[in-house]
Formats: sequence, C-alpha cells, structure tokens
Amino acid sequence: MKALIAIFFALVGVYLFMELVGFYRRTSGPEGSQPAATSSEVHTPTGDSLPGLPPFLETSLAQAQQQGAEELGKWLKAWSKQVQDPRLAWIELDYVVLLNLKDHKAARERFLQIKARTPPGTPVFDRIQKLDSAYEQ
Repeated sequence: MKALIAIFFALVGVYLFMELVGFYRRTSGPEGSQPAATSSEVHTPTGDSLPGLPPFLETSLAQAQQQGAEELGKWLKAWSKQVQDPRLAWIELDYVVLLNLKDHKAARERFLQIKARTPPGTPVFDRIQKLDSAYEQ
C-alpha cells in the first residue's frame, strides 16, 4: 500500500511539474522573451541601419571589415565615391578605430576630417563625440 501511495505522489509531482513548465512557456513566448526597447535603444543607430550604402556593396564591406584596417582602407579607396553620408562617415569611423591600432597620427587626421564634415544632430555625430577624447590633439 505504501508503494501505491508513493507512486501516486510521484505521478502528481510529475504532472504539476509539466503544468508549471507549460505555464512558463505560454507566458514567456516570443513577445515576452525579449524586453521592450528603451528610448535610448530606439534612437541609437548602428552602421547597418544608416542609409547611403548601395546593397551590392554590403558583402564586400563586411569582408573588408573582417580582414582589418588595411583591407578596409583599400575598400574605402575603391568604393567611397559610391557610398554617401551618413553611412560613409560611419564606415570611415570604423576604419579610424582599426587604423588607430597601427598608426595613431593617421587615425587622428582621418578622424578630424570626418568630424569637420559631419554636422551636429546627425546620427554619426553622437559616435564622433564619444570617440573625440581618444583623438584629441
């Protein structure tokens, strides 16, 4: 008789556990699994979200960025006339950050050029302000 009672309680425990798991899955579905975006996340641009890059250049840009500063510099020389601001400025800032590891002086000069042509209030200007202290003279 004790064995039957133990089996009964074990089955009830498994049933309650499965119900609890089902409840968790129902309440934390796809819309509940990610927190709502805050206002700062909504307005923070990423390079990929900025306009100005023709779609046919996206793959070659990604490859150049993965290969480092030298390849990204070559890519910029070859394709910069096809790319427009603000995306061009963002890509150039990526290049400046990579170039800074090898040649701080050249990186600072390029940064100052980008800063001079970027008006306040643009999506890239916030990034320029964040990087400004690293490239002060």
